[in-house]
Amino acid sequence: MLYRAFDSFNAIGAENVIYQDVMACLASFAVILFGSPLIGLVFGLSAGLISRFTSHVHVIEPPIVFVFGYLSFLSAEMFHLSGILSYVTFDMLSIELAPCGPLRAVEWALGPIHFLAG
Repeated sequence: MLYRAFDSFNAIGAENVIYQDVMACLASFAVILFGSPLIGLVFGLSAGLISRFTSHVHVIEPPIVFVFGYLSFLSAEMFHLSGILSYVTFDMLSIELAPCGPLRAVEWALGPIHFLAG
């Protein structure tokens, strides 16, 4: 975000940067700062809710965590927000809400590799 802002400041020239440009940059930063975790919150809550109802089918829980985490990242990037902030928020919520957290999902995905190696 800062790179794009400074690149646009450089394109219009340092002497032509006005107060409104700086305020627009700060507003954009605030939107990214608060919008990205909001997207992660929505996907984290929905993954937790869905995985609560699939607790009797343990095979589907890890893919739900993977897919919703990736959707959280992609949705934030689609709106030019921070995908990393969105995913970190999703990850914190899914650790608390989903019976199969992100670390269990990774163990589930890498299980066959461990079986073949040892």
